[in-house]
Amino acid sequence: MPLPARNSLAVIGAGPVGLEAASAALDRGFDVHVFERGEVGAHPLGWGHVSLFTPWRMNLGPSSTDRLKRNGWSPPEDEVIPTGAELVEHYLAPLAALPELKDRVHTSAQVVWASRRGLLKGDLIGEARRRDYPFRLLVRDPGGRESFLHAFAVIDASGVYGQPNWAGDGGIPARGELYLAPQMSYQVDDVLDLRRLRYAGKRVVVVGGGASAATVVIDLAKLAVKAPGTTVLWVTRRPAAELFPPIARDPLIGRQLLHDQARELVTGSNTAVKHAGGVVIEAVEFNSAKHKYRVTLRGAGQPGGVEATRIEEADQVIINTGFGPDNSIYRELQVHECYASRGPMNLSAALLGMNAADSLTTPAFGVDVLSHPEPDFYIVGHKSYGRSPHFLLETGYQQVRDVVDRLAEQMASESPGH
Repeated sequence: MPLPARNSLAVIGAGPVGLEAASAALDRGFDVHVFERGEVGAHPLGWGHVSLFTPWRMNLGPSSTDRLKRNGWSPPEDEVIPTGAELVEHYLAPLAALPELKDRVHTSAQVVWASRRGLLKGDLIGEARRRDYPFRLLVRDPGGRESFLHAFAVIDASGVYGQPNWAGDGGIPARGELYLAPQMSYQVDDVLDLRRLRYAGKRVVVVGGGASAATVVIDLAKLAVKAPGTTVLWVTRRPAAELFPPIARDPLIGRQLLHDQARELVTGSNTAVKHAGGVVIEAVEFNSAKHKYRVTLRGAGQPGGVEATRIEEADQVIINTGFGPDNSIYRELQVHECYASRGPMNLSAALLGMNAADSLTTPAFGVDVLSHPEPDFYIVGHKSYGRSPHFLLETGYQQVRDVVDRLAEQMASESPGH
């Protein structure tokens, strides 16, 4: 089998950062192809009814914007805040449909594994010579048909939204959760519109203490006004006093409003919403005769302490305990992964070292921090932050520019006559 071209680049994920990577790579002369297991912008579409915290000016990649403008596209107003669906409709979909990109963006093409052709994970440990062996990607279509594709560089921008965290204590599934997971929700459900019938007039247990859970609970409280009988039990691992601390002079008005509303709900401002804080999910059962869930809650307590348990009954369960990266793709590559966040080790160490607590104050760092022992393999976008939620698209676009510049420099240094 002949070697692929030295300028070949595979991008995993057709979201904002993946498509920016493709556009930037085209600018630098790469033969780039994007592989997306769903449709373009599948993750933003998954929470399409939800508004971002940031306005349009912070969500457009520079290379993609320039490319769209050259094709007659007019950007949205800078200060307008889009929803996930609007981000796709007005930005990602037109970008992927451009003549120079449409044949390079392959949807319904899931990259299942990535390795090096002719090498095992333990071969040439930490050596630059691994660069001489092209990446080998196993790609699967919706019908289960598989093929191998090869490239000399890979950028993984597949994000985290497709891999929700489990509800149980310690981050593993609660007893019964694995079996019941297909019938519960792990997404930011559109409870006011598309999935209204599922929740209207029902008792709902919502698990999670972050922005996703807050968004769902706030919407369920609104639904309770229109659909009597709708009630919520909001379950969080942390007590109410530790949830959604105010951010002084928060410039992201949407985030401030969400946090303010969430704090009111956990302190009992709405009779339709009850909060159970400082507890974990021990078990989930389903009574098929009554069509009810039985959720066992256990007080988080202290090591060695006595912890009380109680059972709550519900019609529906929504689990919004965050998301994490899928590291199975690069299991056979020499990727140095953080044992705490599951993001790239160097970047995770930098984030932990500065105690990053807000996306607006977290720098993008540089390409060296994104590097691995595996040459020419990079994880960018939200996936590079592991389980940390403090990520902005602006950061991902800066990452992409730095990575593509480094790959272009590397390619130029290896060209004949250099």
